[in-house]
Amino acid sequence: MSADLQAVMERLTELWNTGDAALVSEVYSEGVERSDPNQKLGRGTQEIARYIAELRSGFPDFKLEMKRQTGDGDQVAMEWTATGTHAGTYLGIPATGRKVTMHGVTFDRIENGKVVNERAYFDRLSLLEQLGVAPGAAEAGAKSAAR
Repeated sequence: MSADLQAVMERLTELWNTGDAALVSEVYSEGVERSDPNQKLGRGTQEIARYIAELRSGFPDFKLEMKRQTGDGDQVAMEWTATGTHAGTYLGIPATGRKVTMHGVTFDRIENGKVVNERAYFDRLSLLEQLGVAPGAAEAGAKSAAR
């Protein structure tokens, strides 16, 4: 992966780990499109900033760790793990105090040093089960504890 792409990914990781809204316009282009099959997101840096603020409000200790990254031309693929403690409302779910771990992949397209398109995929059902709010979460938690 080129040094330029690596620098963008480092700023992106810093943004998600700190929630520093000033970094949003450094990392994402003004007209960025972000898609996530788990939720409907709008366009632009304001929507990205809003989502990151909501996420970090629900998980103040949110930490994104890149496991693997590869880039080709203007495309970057990242495998990541995110952890956090559900200490505030997220997606309308009041704080549970539970620690969660999410695994996912994100595909970014970069132009002029900024993300112009981002597609993120992770298992939302697993997140809801870890929070104890998914149907069958109690059974899943009992099975997990028994292992």
